[in-house]
Amino acid sequence: MAYCSVFMYRVPKKKAEAFVQALKPIMKLFEESGALSDELLRPKDMSGKFGALSLVPAIGLADDEELWVEIARFKSVGHMKDVHSVVEKNPRLEMLHSRFDLLITGKQVYHAEFELVQEHHHEPSKHEGQKLESLGK
Repeated sequence: MAYCSVFMYRVPKKKAEAFVQALKPIMKLFEESGALSDELLRPKDMSGKFGALSLVPAIGLADDEELWVEIARFKSVGHMKDVHSVVEKNPRLEMLHSRFDLLITGKQVYHAEFELVQEHHHEPSKHEGQKLESLGK
């Protein structure tokens, strides 16, 4: 089983690089404390596609904001709590959070937790492998 903690951040475009620099050490702290992974996703195309609506109007994203997503993965909810317990005891946490809090307020952050229901890994078929080999020649 996998358990994910997902954060969505409304980031002012002009503060995007500073946001990444402030969040990276916090993410590293979680990984060093036992999280399976912690990924940060930058928006590329926020338009509604494939019959789905865009998140932009649903969240009320301003023209000068971007919606970034962080996904931290854990073995279980218990594992997540254990990792958080380790992170909370780290003396660097308060300093790292204070840098982050200068850029993003709680009103610009959304959080939810998800449990893995189904996982599928695509194995390339022989036919697809042949296509890839022919492209490389």
